[in-house]
Amino acid sequence: MINKIISIQITAFLGTLLLFGCSQNQEKTEQKAIPIMEWKFIKEIPLGDIAPIGIASQGNFFWLSDVDNNRIVKIDFEGQIIEEFNGFERPMHIAIQGDKIYIPEYSTDSIKILENGNISNYEINEQPDAIGGVAINGNTVAIADFYNNRIILNQGDKTNIIGKEGHNDGELYYPTDIDIHNNLIYVADAYNNRVQVFDFKGKYVKMIGWNEGINVATGLKVTDTQIIIADFEGNRVLVYDLDGKLLQTLSGNFNKLEFLQKVGQKS
Repeated sequence: MINKIISIQITAFLGTLLLFGCSQNQEKTEQKAIPIMEWKFIKEIPLGDIAPIGIASQGNFFWLSDVDNNRIVKIDFEGQIIEEFNGFERPMHIAIQGDKIYIPEYSTDSIKILENGNISNYEINEQPDAIGGVAINGNTVAIADFYNNRIILNQGDKTNIIGKEGHNDGELYYPTDIDIHNNLIYVADAYNNRVQVFDFKGKYVKMIGWNEGINVATGLKVTDTQIIIADFEGNRVLVYDLDGKLLQTLSGNFNKLEFLQKVGQKS
Protein backbone atom coordinates (compact mmCIF):
# COMPACT_ATOMS: atom_id res chain seq x y z
CA MET A 1 0.00 0.00 0.00
CA ILE A 2 1.38 3.38 -0.97
CA ASN A 3 1.63 5.62 2.04
CA LYS A 4 4.02 8.35 1.02
CA ILE A 5 4.76 10.40 -2.09
CA ILE A 6 8.32 11.32 -2.95
CA SER A 7 8.88 15.02 -3.48
CA ILE A 8 10.36 14.05 -6.88
CA GLN A 9 13.25 16.48 -7.08
CA ILE A 10 14.96 13.73 -9.02
CA THR A 11 12.49 12.62 -11.69
CA ALA A 12 12.12 15.45 -14.20
CA PHE A 13 13.07 14.85 -17.81
CA LEU A 14 12.15 15.95 -21.31
CA GLY A 15 8.89 17.70 -20.48
CA THR A 16 7.62 14.89 -18.25
CA LEU A 17 7.51 14.12 -14.55
CA LEU A 18 7.50 10.58 -13.26
CA LEU A 19 5.66 10.23 -9.96
CA PHE A 20 6.82 7.55 -7.53
CA GLY A 21 5.16 6.33 -4.37
CA CYS A 22 6.73 4.57 -1.45
CA SER A 23 5.63 1.50 0.45
CA GLN A 24 7.23 0.71 3.79
CA ASN A 25 8.30 -2.74 4.90
CA GLN A 26 9.79 -3.67 8.25
CA GLU A 27 13.09 -5.53 8.29
CA LYS A 28 13.46 -7.30 11.64
CA THR A 29 16.81 -7.39 13.36
CA GLU A 30 17.87 -8.52 16.82
CA GLN A 31 17.82 -4.92 18.05
CA LYS A 32 14.89 -3.22 16.32
CA ALA A 33 12.69 -3.11 13.24
CA ILE A 34 14.19 -0.89 10.54
CA PRO A 35 11.80 0.69 8.01
CA ILE A 36 12.78 -0.10 4.43
CA MET A 37 11.28 2.34 1.92
CA GLU A 38 10.69 0.89 -1.55
CA TRP A 39 9.76 3.20 -4.40
CA LYS A 40 7.42 2.20 -7.23
CA PHE A 41 6.33 4.02 -10.38
CA ILE A 42 2.81 5.46 -10.09
CA LYS A 43 2.11 7.73 -13.03
CA GLU A 44 3.57 9.93 -15.73
CA ILE A 45 2.68 13.63 -15.66
CA PRO A 46 2.92 15.37 -19.07
CA LEU A 47 4.26 18.91 -18.90
CA GLY A 48 3.84 20.24 -22.43
CA ASP A 49 6.50 22.87 -23.14
CA ILE A 50 7.78 23.02 -19.55
CA ALA A 51 11.48 22.06 -19.34
CA PRO A 52 11.99 21.35 -15.62
CA ILE A 53 15.30 21.40 -13.82
CA GLY A 54 14.44 22.32 -10.23
CA ILE A 55 11.48 20.68 -8.52
CA ALA A 56 10.02 21.08 -5.05
CA SER A 57 6.78 19.79 -3.58
CA GLN A 58 4.33 21.89 -1.58
CA GLY A 59 1.21 20.12 -0.37
CA ASN A 60 -0.62 18.72 -3.39
CA PHE A 61 1.36 20.83 -5.86
CA PHE A 62 4.81 20.98 -7.40
CA TRP A 63 6.93 24.02 -8.13
CA LEU A 64 9.15 23.69 -11.21
CA SER A 65 11.92 25.87 -12.54
CA ASP A 66 11.25 25.98 -16.29
CA VAL A 67 14.72 26.69 -17.65
CA ASP A 68 13.79 27.01 -21.36
CA ASN A 69 11.03 29.52 -20.69
CA ASN A 70 12.80 31.35 -17.84
CA ARG A 71 9.91 31.00 -15.45
CA ILE A 72 8.72 29.31 -12.27
CA VAL A 73 5.46 27.36 -12.47
CA LYS A 74 3.18 25.72 -9.92
CA ILE A 75 1.40 22.61 -11.20
CA ASP A 76 -1.01 20.02 -9.85
CA PHE A 77 -0.67 16.23 -10.11
CA GLU A 78 -2.20 16.33 -13.61
CA GLY A 79 0.41 18.76 -14.91
CA GLN A 80 -1.96 21.73 -15.05
CA ILE A 81 -0.33 25.10 -14.40
CA ILE A 82 -1.89 26.81 -11.37
CA GLU A 83 0.48 29.79 -11.23
CA GLU A 84 3.45 31.02 -13.21
CA PHE A 85 6.05 33.73 -12.68
CA ASN A 86 8.17 34.94 -15.59
CA GLY A 87 11.35 36.96 -16.01
CA PHE A 88 13.90 34.64 -14.39
CA GLU A 89 17.23 33.91 -16.04
CA ARG A 90 17.92 30.18 -16.22
CA PRO A 91 16.35 29.14 -12.89
CA MET A 92 17.97 26.02 -11.47
CA HIS A 93 17.44 23.67 -8.48
CA ILE A 94 15.01 25.42 -6.17
CA ALA A 95 14.23 25.10 -2.46
CA ILE A 96 11.17 25.87 -0.32
CA GLN A 97 10.97 27.00 3.28
CA GLY A 98 7.52 27.99 4.50
CA ASP A 99 5.98 30.31 1.92
CA LYS A 100 9.34 31.26 0.46
CA ILE A 101 10.70 29.70 -2.72
CA TYR A 102 14.43 30.21 -3.22
CA ILE A 103 15.31 30.34 -6.92
CA PRO A 104 18.97 30.28 -7.99
CA GLU A 105 19.62 31.95 -11.34
CA TYR A 106 22.45 30.35 -13.26
CA SER A 107 22.97 33.29 -15.61
CA THR A 108 22.96 36.14 -13.05
CA ASP A 109 24.85 34.45 -10.18
CA SER A 110 22.03 35.38 -7.84
CA ILE A 111 19.18 33.90 -5.80
CA LYS A 112 15.65 35.26 -5.98
CA ILE A 113 12.99 34.70 -3.30
CA LEU A 114 9.39 34.27 -4.42
CA GLU A 115 6.90 34.84 -1.60
CA ASN A 116 3.16 35.41 -2.03
CA GLY A 117 3.69 36.60 -5.58
CA ASN A 118 6.45 39.06 -4.69
CA ILE A 119 10.08 38.67 -5.75
CA SER A 120 13.08 39.83 -3.72
CA ASN A 121 16.83 39.19 -3.75
CA TYR A 122 18.71 36.96 -1.31
CA GLU A 123 21.98 38.54 -0.20
CA ILE A 124 25.03 36.36 -0.87
CA ASN A 125 28.18 37.38 0.99
CA GLU A 126 30.50 35.68 -1.51
CA GLN A 127 30.47 36.07 -5.30
CA PRO A 128 29.39 32.82 -7.00
CA ASP A 129 29.99 31.92 -10.63
CA ALA A 130 26.82 30.18 -11.82
CA ILE A 131 24.58 28.72 -9.11
CA GLY A 132 23.43 25.15 -9.66
CA GLY A 133 21.24 24.71 -6.59
CA VAL A 134 20.32 25.95 -3.14
CA ALA A 135 19.23 24.28 0.11
CA ILE A 136 17.57 25.89 3.14
CA ASN A 137 17.43 24.69 6.75
CA GLY A 138 16.38 27.29 9.33
CA ASN A 139 18.83 30.18 9.00
CA THR A 140 21.32 28.01 7.12
CA VAL A 141 21.55 28.47 3.34
CA ALA A 142 23.86 26.27 1.25
CA ILE A 143 24.66 27.27 -2.33
CA ALA A 144 26.20 25.06 -5.03
CA ASP A 145 28.73 27.39 -6.71
CA PHE A 146 29.07 25.52 -10.00
CA TYR A 147 32.09 27.02 -11.78
CA ASN A 148 33.99 27.84 -8.59
CA ASN A 149 33.74 24.17 -7.56
CA ARG A 150 32.68 24.98 -4.02
CA ILE A 151 29.80 25.38 -1.60
CA ILE A 152 28.91 28.74 -0.06
CA LEU A 153 27.39 28.20 3.38
CA ASN A 154 25.56 31.11 5.01
CA GLN A 155 24.53 30.79 8.65
CA GLY A 156 23.02 34.08 9.73
CA ASP A 157 25.76 36.69 9.23
CA LYS A 158 28.52 34.06 8.99
CA THR A 159 29.82 32.60 5.73
CA ASN A 160 31.91 29.47 5.27
CA ILE A 161 33.42 28.11 2.05
CA ILE A 162 33.39 24.35 1.61
CA GLY A 163 35.42 22.44 -0.96
CA LYS A 164 37.74 23.35 -3.82
CA GLU A 165 38.35 22.07 -7.33
CA GLY A 166 39.66 18.54 -7.47
CA HIS A 167 38.89 14.84 -7.43
CA ASN A 168 40.01 13.73 -3.98
CA ASP A 169 37.92 13.38 -0.84
CA GLY A 170 36.48 16.78 0.07
CA GLU A 171 37.19 18.25 -3.37
CA LEU A 172 34.48 19.09 -5.91
CA TYR A 173 34.16 19.11 -9.67
CA TYR A 174 31.12 21.13 -10.74
CA PRO A 175 28.59 20.75 -7.89
CA THR A 176 25.07 20.87 -9.31
CA ASP A 177 22.62 20.26 -6.47
CA ILE A 178 22.63 20.32 -2.69
CA ASP A 179 20.59 19.28 0.34
CA ILE A 180 20.82 19.66 4.13
CA HIS A 181 19.78 16.99 6.61
CA ASN A 182 20.67 16.43 10.27
CA ASN A 183 23.34 19.17 10.23
CA LEU A 184 25.07 17.58 7.25
CA ILE A 185 25.45 19.00 3.76
CA TYR A 186 24.95 16.62 0.83
CA VAL A 187 26.43 17.71 -2.50
CA ALA A 188 25.77 16.30 -5.96
CA ASP A 189 29.41 16.32 -7.08
CA ALA A 190 28.36 16.03 -10.72
CA TYR A 191 31.49 15.31 -12.72
CA ASN A 192 33.21 13.43 -9.95
CA ASN A 193 30.27 11.03 -10.39
CA ARG A 194 29.29 10.89 -6.71
CA VAL A 195 27.63 12.60 -3.78
CA GLN A 196 29.83 14.01 -1.02
CA VAL A 197 28.83 14.80 2.56
CA PHE A 198 30.26 17.59 4.74
CA ASP A 199 29.55 18.98 8.18
CA PHE A 200 28.78 22.66 8.75
CA LYS A 201 32.45 23.40 9.44
CA GLY A 202 33.34 22.12 5.99
CA LYS A 203 34.88 18.86 7.19
CA TYR A 204 34.57 15.98 4.74
CA VAL A 205 32.43 13.18 6.20
CA LYS A 206 31.94 10.58 3.46
CA MET A 207 31.10 9.96 -0.18
CA ILE A 208 28.23 8.02 -1.71
CA GLY A 209 27.73 6.36 -5.07
CA TRP A 210 31.29 6.12 -6.39
CA ASN A 211 31.01 2.34 -6.79
CA GLU A 212 27.85 2.41 -8.94
CA GLY A 213 29.31 3.95 -12.09
CA ILE A 214 27.27 7.17 -11.93
CA ASN A 215 27.63 9.10 -15.19
CA VAL A 216 26.83 12.56 -13.83
CA ALA A 217 25.25 13.10 -10.41
CA THR A 218 22.83 15.92 -11.21
CA GLY A 219 19.87 15.72 -8.81
CA LEU A 220 19.74 15.02 -5.10
CA LYS A 221 17.16 14.50 -2.34
CA VAL A 222 17.81 13.40 1.25
CA THR A 223 14.99 12.03 3.43
CA ASP A 224 15.01 10.81 7.04
CA THR A 225 16.16 7.38 5.90
CA GLN A 226 17.43 7.65 2.33
CA ILE A 227 19.65 9.50 -0.13
CA ILE A 228 18.23 9.65 -3.66
CA ILE A 229 20.48 10.52 -6.61
CA ALA A 230 19.63 11.22 -10.25
CA ASP A 231 22.18 9.80 -12.69
CA PHE A 232 22.13 11.89 -15.88
CA GLU A 233 22.82 9.78 -19.01
CA GLY A 234 22.61 6.70 -16.81
CA ASN A 235 18.82 7.17 -17.09
CA ARG A 236 18.27 5.96 -13.56
CA VAL A 237 17.69 7.03 -9.99
CA LEU A 238 19.77 5.44 -7.23
CA VAL A 239 18.42 5.06 -3.69
CA TYR A 240 20.83 4.64 -0.76
CA ASP A 241 20.46 4.43 2.98
CA LEU A 242 22.14 7.13 5.06
CA ASP A 243 25.25 4.97 5.42
CA GLY A 244 25.68 4.85 1.64
CA LYS A 245 24.41 1.32 1.04
CA LEU A 246 22.60 0.96 -2.31
CA LEU A 247 19.00 -0.10 -1.66
CA GLN A 248 17.23 0.32 -4.98
CA THR A 249 17.72 1.42 -8.58
CA LEU A 250 14.82 3.00 -10.48
CA SER A 251 15.10 2.74 -14.26
CA GLY A 252 13.14 1.88 -17.35
CA ASN A 253 10.89 4.97 -17.41
CA PHE A 254 13.58 7.57 -18.04
CA ASN A 255 15.02 9.04 -21.20
CA LYS A 256 17.86 11.35 -20.16
CA LEU A 257 17.33 12.91 -16.76
CA GLU A 258 17.53 16.58 -17.66
CA PHE A 259 18.51 18.58 -14.58
CA LEU A 260 21.73 20.27 -15.72
CA GLN A 261 21.92 19.03 -19.31
CA LYS A 262 21.71 22.62 -20.53
CA VAL A 263 24.48 23.94 -18.28
CA GLY A 264 27.41 23.38 -20.60
CA GLN A 265 28.08 27.08 -21.10
CA LYS A 266 27.03 30.13 -19.18
CA SER A 267 25.15 32.77 -21.15
